[in-house]
Amino acid sequence: MTDNDQPQQTLTRSKMTSLEMVYPPISNQEAVWLQDVPEVEDLLRRSDFYMIAARAEARFLDLSANEKKHELSFTFAVGDDFRDSVTLKLRELPGVAAHEEDVYWLEAGEKCIRLWSGPIGKEGSYVLNWFTTEKLIWDRSRNLPGIAGFDSYRSAAVYDLLYVGIAKVGDSFDRLISKGHKARMEILANEPQRFPGARVTDEVCLFMFNVQPTVITSFDLDHDFSEEDFCPKIDSKRIVADAEKAFINLLQPKYNVLKYANYPRGADGLYSSDYIRYAYFINEDIALNTAHGRIKGARIFQSPKAVNRADFIFIEGDTVKLFIAGVDFPAQ
Repeated sequence: MTDNDQPQQTLTRSKMTSLEMVYPPISNQEAVWLQDVPEVEDLLRRSDFYMIAARAEARFLDLSANEKKHELSFTFAVGDDFRDSVTLKLRELPGVAAHEEDVYWLEAGEKCIRLWSGPIGKEGSYVLNWFTTEKLIWDRSRNLPGIAGFDSYRSAAVYDLLYVGIAKVGDSFDRLISKGHKARMEILANEPQRFPGARVTDEVCLFMFNVQPTVITSFDLDHDFSEEDFCPKIDSKRIVADAEKAFINLLQPKYNVLKYANYPRGADGLYSSDYIRYAYFINEDIALNTAHGRIKGARIFQSPKAVNRADFIFIEGDTVKLFIAGVDFPAQ
């Protein structure tokens, strides 16, 4: 059979993949505290793509409770550079709103806020809702009821990207937390303080992502349809491996030794797949900086138009490009 005798391709496939966190970002210190909590472990095991980043430590400052209004007001601070006012309408918060009793207990400090069903820490009491600094950003980006103000939260969610990794076998919990992770240890040993008095373990954050592909298939009019055309097989680990290389190749995080200079070519990625083009974006309101570039995500929750606020890594053939929202395409 000659090349001219080969059957004509009557379909084309493209893929859009979003990276969404399975749990709020946790500091390295919080990872140590939470690693033995079964409910947290279950959520983190849903991830096989992770990032390690750092930012000056965030704190809750000037806390003030209004018992009559059931409100807690404070300033969200990041280092010396960021300040924004926040008010928690406590009775509107999920967990508190569903609490059958009229009374609840409030525990509040610079790094953590918790609302309890009974006396704090006593037997029989349980947490109705809670916030760390990073979880407050996470919840605000999801329009959680009961959070007022904090309109500049996206400006607080800007981090220095230090490392991108995947779990080729298993999940991110095993790869990054329960077993020794070389890059994580190097980061803790070598990274400088970003704010005087802070500990590096409180400034380094772990981001656990779930990789969610959407496949778009176009058919010619004379295509002979099969069941797989409507339910294509997706090799999730192969997509995860390709996503890792895409982010590392473009952003070159400091602690990734392999930079994948030949990307998108590679044996375990998508270069030889039947996708003619594919793209990646971060489905979170965070921005990540390196010395070689910056990528900004956007949380899509109520309107797909929000995706226009996110930057995209786009691959077609041997071409790899980072498309910047508001520069390469309209941000609204």
